[in-house]
Amino acid sequence: MTDITGALLTALINHGQLLLGVVLFLAALGVPLPASMLLLAAGAFSRQGVLDPLTAALTGSVAAASGDLASYALGRGLGARLPARWRQGDTWRGAADMFARWGVWAVLVTRFLLTPLALPVNLLAGSTRYPLARFLLPVVVGEIAWVLLFGGLGYVFAQSWERVSAWADDSAGLLLGAALVALGAWGLRRLKRQGTAR
Repeated sequence: MTDITGALLTALINHGQLLLGVVLFLAALGVPLPASMLLLAAGAFSRQGVLDPLTAALTGSVAAASGDLASYALGRGLGARLPARWRQGDTWRGAADMFARWGVWAVLVTRFLLTPLALPVNLLAGSTRYPLARFLLPVVVGEIAWVLLFGGLGYVFAQSWERVSAWADDSAGLLLGAALVALGAWGLRRLKRQGTAR
């Protein structure tokens, strides 16, 4: 356990939902904080009576979704400042078209399964002007699922939540690696198909 992790756990006991909300908001903005681990701890602390489970779940969900909306707005602002030749290029338009097709699923899955990709997805959604109304629903559903999944695991495995946290970190890395390999294979296959079509 690192110093920052120990400090956050102590602060979670002392400041409860306020600290949980701040950490989840900042983590959604890309600040490297152990958000999933803190959710597991919050679940365990709820089981021990330190935190109220419902308040912790509501606070966590609202804070994480708010951070996602803030990073979406950041992407929107940064996208407007990109040179026009970039925004009108084939690569940019291809990314925007792909996101328009698959954006709902990309947003949903990166909330609770491939969480390291959540910030880039938020920035891409904002910068490609993905409609906010379409972005909001998968954000809310995905963040609620993430909070309930990790908080629930912490609650159920309150006595051994630290081991569950280590397992979750390992699983997230494995899932991210598998997703990147699959994406790379899909991209190569698509390039190969375009090459043979010419």
